[in-house]
Amino acid sequence: MTTQTQAPAPTRARLLPSAPPRRYLVPATLAVAFLVTQAVAQAVTPFIRQDDWPFLLPDGTKGVLPPAYYNSSEGRWLNTLWWQVVGQHGTPTTASMTYAVGYLALVAGLWRLLHLSGIRPRPVADVLLGLALYASAVWVQLLYWPGALTPSVLVAAAAAWLLPWAARSRVRLGLWLLVAEAAAVMTYPPVGVVLLVFTVVHLRESPWRRVLSVIAAWVAAFAVGVAISYTLNWLVYGHFGLDLPAWRQSNPMTSVDAFVTNAGRWLSATGAMWAAQWWVAAVGLVAVVLGWRDRAVRPRLQRLLVVLAVACGLDAAQTLATGIVTEARGQLWTWLVALLPVALLLLDRPRDEGDAPEGAHGIRHPRIGHVATALLAVLAVAGVLSWRADIGAHQATRMEFAAIAEQATAHAPGTTVPTIVLWQDPAARNSRDGRLIASTMVMAVREQTGGILPRMCRGQECIDLSQLAAAGPVVRLDVPGGSGHVVAIIMPPTPGWV
Repeated sequence: MTTQTQAPAPTRARLLPSAPPRRYLVPATLAVAFLVTQAVAQAVTPFIRQDDWPFLLPDGTKGVLPPAYYNSSEGRWLNTLWWQVVGQHGTPTTASMTYAVGYLALVAGLWRLLHLSGIRPRPVADVLLGLALYASAVWVQLLYWPGALTPSVLVAAAAAWLLPWAARSRVRLGLWLLVAEAAAVMTYPPVGVVLLVFTVVHLRESPWRRVLSVIAAWVAAFAVGVAISYTLNWLVYGHFGLDLPAWRQSNPMTSVDAFVTNAGRWLSATGAMWAAQWWVAAVGLVAVVLGWRDRAVRPRLQRLLVVLAVACGLDAAQTLATGIVTEARGQLWTWLVALLPVALLLLDRPRDEGDAPEGAHGIRHPRIGHVATALLAVLAVAGVLSWRADIGAHQATRMEFAAIAEQATAHAPGTTVPTIVLWQDPAARNSRDGRLIASTMVMAVREQTGGILPRMCRGQECIDLSQLAAAGPVVRLDVPGGSGHVVAIIMPPTPGWV
């Protein structure tokens, strides 16, 4: 008699609760960022800077420059195309909302690039990464030009989402670099530098030859974009190049003295920029030191440092050659000096690899993940506070000026809008910042009246109003023998954010 051995009946494995779906993390984090940074306030009730109005109003509108001016002086040909098709047919609110959506799409695309590059931290660190990526303390300064800059964020967002597809082939990557960078040059060149930095990060540990080839191709694409803009200026306006306005204080490097002057300008601007965001440099330095000591991070960190050096070098080369200094808000890559070295510390790695001894001296790394999370928290919190402060200051000015314009233009039903005259302290009136803020009041009055522009006071009128300045911000004037009535707006002091 044989005994039949039966295999034990299979037991059903106990199902453990799974982690929450990560696919909701990105949209939820970006929604929170949109709210806590007060970006929603700028999107719904936008503050518009003076030189953005040409891209929001029809051509020939009294009181604003034509958009063609920015083709001739800055090569913004794609911005003008956007204005022709979209900008002049919308409102400041629709422009600002479109910009906000484009920026959200860009951040989501850049965040995706980091994930695809092997930076996939745990949920808490990932949320902080997304917040820090969104709340760039530099990028917040661009929100007030939605008419002009919306094309740039749309170009950058499309390029960020297409980069993984393009990187699968050398030919596609070359075509991507050409189109993306040329389009960036003709919208807002600093976004092209951001795309280059993320391209190098996405290449991971590619051979140095490929990394340097990509940087060289990017420089060539930049030159192509410049050549297209210059050629269009030659065909349309009769000059090959840019017709730089006097306020830019260009100083072509035609002598040793010019070189010394331009070098001094660049060093002064760079020093002031990093003094204002020293904490960004400090976070970046800590992350670089930690990453350099980590064998898994060091190769990618080296490539990142090279491309950041290229960005810095291009900025220096522009100032040395032309004397024109890029304002701090145009140095979008500086936020990445801190953000990306920290992100690289969160690279996928075997468990406890970061605690393994390394090198002849047996140095042990700290728990890199915890340190990186703490550094991301610093960037995220500081970035959010920067956004809230910047947007809050602009919104306070918008509300103040709107209230003054409403008070000044108030009139009884059936009567005409009064003549509006602006008085401004002579010291402010003769400064660039003062003129910028005065133009903001001009547009506030225009918006309130549906198109009527105020004028600056003249001659004796200014002298008389200077004696009434303390009675401001709105002074109603008697006009002997006149059939109308005049209201003077006493300009408030220039706000600190200008």
